[in-house]
Amino acid sequence: MKTDKTDRTEKTEINGTGRRNAGGTNRIVGRGFLARTLMRFSELFENELYNNRYASMDGLWQAVDARMKVIVSLMFIVAANSSRSLAVLIGTGITAAVFAGTSRLNLRDYLRRVWKYLPVLVFVFSLPGASSWLIKGTPLLTIGPVYFTEAGLLTALRAALRTGDSLSFAFLLLASTRWADLMAGLSRMHIPDGFIAILNMAYRYIFLMASAGTEMMQARYLRTVGKISSAENRKYVGGAFGQLFVKVRRISEEVYQAMVLRGYQGTFAGAERRRLRMLDYLFLIVGAVILMILIIGGYIFG
Repeated sequence: MKTDKTDRTEKTEINGTGRRNAGGTNRIVGRGFLARTLMRFSELFENELYNNRYASMDGLWQAVDARMKVIVSLMFIVAANSSRSLAVLIGTGITAAVFAGTSRLNLRDYLRRVWKYLPVLVFVFSLPGASSWLIKGTPLLTIGPVYFTEAGLLTALRAALRTGDSLSFAFLLLASTRWADLMAGLSRMHIPDGFIAILNMAYRYIFLMASAGTEMMQARYLRTVGKISSAENRKYVGGAFGQLFVKVRRISEEVYQAMVLRGYQGTFAGAERRRLRMLDYLFLIVGAVILMILIIGGYIFG
């Protein structure tokens, strides 16, 4: 009788792409430059699968029409970036987290993706502008010859919170909405067809370039033995970018010719027009009421 350890070992396989598959997750074997590059490409496709998985769930935001989600997201983003009140900024972030929970998103993953990196970096990079070099006043925190005032630190904190709030609602919108539904919603909002076509093509070509780049990196990875110097890595990357551009450009011309042959005349054929339901109007009203409460609270509490 095999042990659990043996069973787990048998479930682990190495496929032809240099990935190790175990328990349904893919990891690139190795720590070199090529392995790390392949990992970045794989994370891009995993993000797409992540969004599609949550967009198909039975949650609050998934049940609402894309037009209303765009309007509510823009309302909160504009309000957060227009307000100086910490109460409004913090309340907007909490509202986004509540929306994420009611939409059945993994809250730990949501917080990691939204708040762990970019808002922290914005706060750190805002500190020089919040120091005594630019903002004078009563020192609140002194580090050597430089001190920080309360007004300076609050300015850096507001910048970080605005970034996090904007990311929160942008992430909610993209995670809870299939790309095709989002583009159809923008079209029904009378956004110019040319702009939507550019968004669609750019979105698709990101994955086309990532797929072509992955194939090139996999071919290089599988033919590589031993350690590659940094100079050789830079030389290969420079040549690979040129080859990737030529390859994708050729493919883009072929794709466009195929589109024209199939009747493309500057606009994409959309899905069946969806009528707004009572739930969609209620979602918009509730979002507006929450936003008004936050703004009033901001005037009260500052």
